[in-house]
Amino acid sequence: MKLLKLRHMILLAALGLFSHCGDKNKSDDNTELYTTDKSQIGIEISDEELGVKFNPPKDWELTPSSLSKKIENRNNPGDGFIYEPVYVFFDKVNGSVLSGGKVNSTDSLVSKSSEINFYKGLLSAKYKNSKMSLHNFVQSGISFTLVRFSKENLTAHKLFFQNSKQQIVQLEYSFRKDFADSVLPAIKASIGSVRLIN
Repeated sequence: MKLLKLRHMILLAALGLFSHCGDKNKSDDNTELYTTDKSQIGIEISDEELGVKFNPPKDWELTPSSLSKKIENRNNPGDGFIYEPVYVFFDKVNGSVLSGGKVNSTDSLVSKSSEINFYKGLLSAKYKNSKMSLHNFVQSGISFTLVRFSKENLTAHKLFFQNSKQQIVQLEYSFRKDFADSVLPAIKASIGSVRLIN
C-alpha cells in the first residue's frame, strides 16, 4: 500500500513538473522546429514491430545492434524500465550515434496510460544534475517528449512517445558538443520525419 501511495505521489509531482516545463518551452518547441529537411536525412526505416517509420540523419550508417538492454530505475529493479535498442546508426565522421527501440516497464501494476509519465519522472530525476531540459510537443498527431542532457563533452537527446499500441518508443541521439552546429540540423530533420504506422 505504501509503495502504491509513493507511486501516486511521484506521478503527481512529475505531472506538475512536466506541465510547467511544457508551458515554459512551448514557444521553443513547435512543429516548425522539426520540419523535415530531406537534404539532411537518409533512407526511411519502417518498422511494424515498433509501429513507427523514421529517417536517420544523412550518412549515419546502420550498424549491428551491439547495444545491450539498458535498465533505467531509481533503486528498486522491480520499479523501473528496460530500453531495448533495435537500431543503431553511426556517423563515422564525428562519432554521433542514434539508437532506436522500445522502452518497457518492469512493473506489471503500472497501466499503459500512466507508464509514459512514470518514465518521464524517472528520467527527470536521473538527469537533474546533468544540465537537463525537458520539452513536450505535438507533431504529426504524436505527443513527443524530448529530454536533453549533457555530461562533459557529450550531449544526448532522448525522444520518446507512445505508438498506436501505447508502447513507448525511444530514439536517442548522442553527439559531442563540439559537433553540435553540424549535427543538430540533421537531428531536427530526423525528429521531423517520425510517423506512426497504424
